[in-house]
Amino acid sequence: MKFIAKTLEGLEDILATELTNIGAEDVVVLKRAVAYSGNALLMYKSNLLLRTCLKVLVFMKEFEVKDETDLYNEIKKIAWEEYFDLNDTFAIDSVVNSEKFRHSNFVALKVKDAVADRFREKYGERPNVNTTDPTLKINVHIRENTVTLSLDSSGQSLHMRGYRKHMVDAPINEVLAAGLILLSGWTGERPLIDPMCGSATILCEAAKIALDMPPNAPDREYAFKKWKTYDADLWEMVCDEAQAQIKQSCPSIKGYDINQKAVTASIENIKFAGLESFISIEKEDFFYLEGSTDTTLIFNPPYDGRLKEDDVVEFYRFIGDKLKQSFKGCSAWIISGHMTAIKNVGLRPSSKKSLLNGSIPSLYCRFDMYDGSKKAKWQHLQEQNPETNA
Repeated sequence: MKFIAKTLEGLEDILATELTNIGAEDVVVLKRAVAYSGNALLMYKSNLLLRTCLKVLVFMKEFEVKDETDLYNEIKKIAWEEYFDLNDTFAIDSVVNSEKFRHSNFVALKVKDAVADRFREKYGERPNVNTTDPTLKINVHIRENTVTLSLDSSGQSLHMRGYRKHMVDAPINEVLAAGLILLSGWTGERPLIDPMCGSATILCEAAKIALDMPPNAPDREYAFKKWKTYDADLWEMVCDEAQAQIKQSCPSIKGYDINQKAVTASIENIKFAGLESFISIEKEDFFYLEGSTDTTLIFNPPYDGRLKEDDVVEFYRFIGDKLKQSFKGCSAWIISGHMTAIKNVGLRPSSKKSLLNGSIPSLYCRFDMYDGSKKAKWQHLQEQNPETNA
């Protein structure tokens, strides 16, 4: 079987690594997606275990078409009755990037008609369309004249973990939050702090990573559970194996926010996620935190559109000052869509990555706060590794 795992721009390599770790073969990085091969077991693992995946699509067929008639005829040739029955429902999800096919809704309509007409000619009646909760969701992707057909095995987007019942303004996507943690290299080896935690999304994803807890719940309504080929015993085995891997403890994970609404939302979301034993939340201004050492900080500073440009830049400068004063020996990762402000933190980023936060082009930067001067740190490393002096 061939699969396509959809993700957010900038997280493709991380997703490819996740897939390799769960046994995927023929892994190929695409734009906002990763193609790979495997079996039904891997499809189940992909939906349950991948942290940076939005959808798992099962590849069906790829073919060339000249026009809408070609499209209709090719779709109608497929034995859809082997995938679902008259009493089932279906829906079409179309993505179009073509000079010939300009409207995704028109493509979806033609595909729907072809599927329905095949059933009607074969049985005298047709299954109904259900756009909200279909038995089978058919994904149609057209690039110029090439049509790629896939089946959506996930259903609801996998970023919707189910724990975020309360939100603050502009909450970060759960898949992006998990990606930020994995990009940082943090796996639970030392404490983690989100000093501007919003609705605790980064904290919840971090705790799940540290505990080896699956990002999604076994009882979620995955689309593949409605398929004729669904193997309940195999799914139960995958879930039992994942459950057996969950750890019972992890390093300190703390969140702070100056906004009481955010603190309340965070506490409730952490409870819904069942992570209250592993994450602590306090109402506190980042600029008055006591500070710590040997800690990873990951945060998404709030952006208030009412602030003037100079105020935003000054806010980020204050962040840099606080990091230097109170978090020596720590590494801080900041995602920001304000390119001018992030460059005025006053620290040189040791790495940076371009990402999309929603529709906002953003930079994800790492800042290292050395305990002492950077020169002293380099001298210490040279003493520890004299071969680097060669």
